[in-house]
Amino acid sequence: MNMIFGIEEEVLKKDNSFNTAKEIVQQPRLWMETLEIFKENKEKLEKFFSEIGFDDSFKVIFTGAGTSEYVGNILEPMLRKKCSLDFEFKSIGTTDILNNPLNFLKGSKKTLIVSFARSGDSPESSAVIDIANDILDEVYHIFITCNKDGALAKMATGNKNIFLMLMPEESNDKGFAMTSSFSCMILAGMLLFIPDREEKHNEMKKIIEIVSNEMETKYREIKKLAEKDHKRIVILGSGILSGLSQELALKVMELSAGKVVAVSNTTLGFRHGPKAIVNEETIIFNLINEEEYAKKYDEDLLEEMYYDRRADRIVAYCMEENKKIISNTDKLICAGEEKIDKELAGLFVYLAYGQMYAFFKSQYLGNTTDNPFPTGEVNRVVKKFKVYKFEKE
Repeated sequence: MNMIFGIEEEVLKKDNSFNTAKEIVQQPRLWMETLEIFKENKEKLEKFFSEIGFDDSFKVIFTGAGTSEYVGNILEPMLRKKCSLDFEFKSIGTTDILNNPLNFLKGSKKTLIVSFARSGDSPESSAVIDIANDILDEVYHIFITCNKDGALAKMATGNKNIFLMLMPEESNDKGFAMTSSFSCMILAGMLLFIPDREEKHNEMKKIIEIVSNEMETKYREIKKLAEKDHKRIVILGSGILSGLSQELALKVMELSAGKVVAVSNTTLGFRHGPKAIVNEETIIFNLINEEEYAKKYDEDLLEEMYYDRRADRIVAYCMEENKKIISNTDKLICAGEEKIDKELAGLFVYLAYGQMYAFFKSQYLGNTTDNPFPTGEVNRVVKKFKVYKFEKE
């Protein structure tokens, strides 16, 4: 009898929830496949970089829509810190660029646009590429997508200014919510620009083992949290975890079909007004940043919120517990890993925790998790809409 998260597969299929569950638990395996894809494409990628004369004089723009935008929101601060070369990284959503292109694409500086897309068929994806090619004097592209038959993949065929990096076929999620696609694209974007890839591959293999173990051992704790009747969910994170908090809040909103309100914010930004959302029906998740300086602010915010006693529940996700975090939370979910890049490991571990929470919240609410909006008001791929031709002034 095959089970996922303690639920029989046949039950999940009957409830139209199997794909999402499968796509969450398969991620460690697909991350290993992504590492292999990079090994196989190493020479082709280096040739592409050489041919376009890629160096730190380039501006690098990460772009995508929705969850795909959040990939770039994680990578921008990560690579500013971890990339040894002085690249100018910027994450801008295609949903921002398309209707106001000159706010973001004006200038003659050589530009590399890295486009992230599960399907590659969102209306904004191709349109923004066309506009960028028209506006910018010298622009090149890397497409990281999960769909070999999508519009972006087809656009790359035979175009020497575009490098296509296809993610594992199974990362083209069949479920409504992006899970495998999101995490594989984060890993791919990271590997593009962080040097010493062999060392990073070995580190990721250790992280993959940790995440696999955490999903097996922590899902029951997370399920219990999701089965509480919280109407408001707050997810907080700083640095690379700010973009992750955006994505995990979106996952709750999507898979709950909007039956609960989920918001994200930064650790310090939350105090400046957004904290007003907290009431007795609120659960707060603080994604602890394991960079020692950043962690001090997480610890202080936990202490402040715990003293306020406005939220029903305060939960911390962390890689390494300490007395201050324990004493100022109602629940601690901790991987307990020390001999690893805890900041990077936390990204992938918390991602798994948050996806599982969203899945179990959807199940608790009685939703068909693979399609939370059966009447079609929100769709897996955004419906086609009219894209207007942009005329340069």
